[in-house]
Amino acid sequence: MLIKILEDTHDITRRLKEIDKDYFIVYNTNRKCYEIHNYSQKNTFCLSVPYGSLDARTISLTLRTRREFLDRILAEIDKNNEKIESDTKKELFDKTSWKLKEMFDYASKKEAENFNDAYITKWA
Repeated sequence: MLIKILEDTHDITRRLKEIDKDYFIVYNTNRKCYEIHNYSQKNTFCLSVPYGSLDARTISLTLRTRREFLDRILAEIDKNNEKIESDTKKELFDKTSWKLKEMFDYASKKEAENFNDAYITKWA
């Protein structure tokens, strides 16, 4: 069930109307969170407020996620995805090089007993 919020203690509803007159806030009792909606859209849902209450962060989040900033938002997503991919490759390289170094160190030990016989099957 959605409960429309007409007023709040920090005047977030009024401040959202200053950004866009079609914005309105509802409380979703099923999801237990606040949602920002817009009358001018066919599907009025814009975003879910990730904070437990309505405060200045709600205004900042709404401003950052507006449609006119779509190109910037998509560029940030692409940049973040590239960073994640780069970090994953670096981590894989680090693990692989560490394991290869361990294998090399083990294989190059001259003082290991019977190392020359390590790959020879001994039958009892």
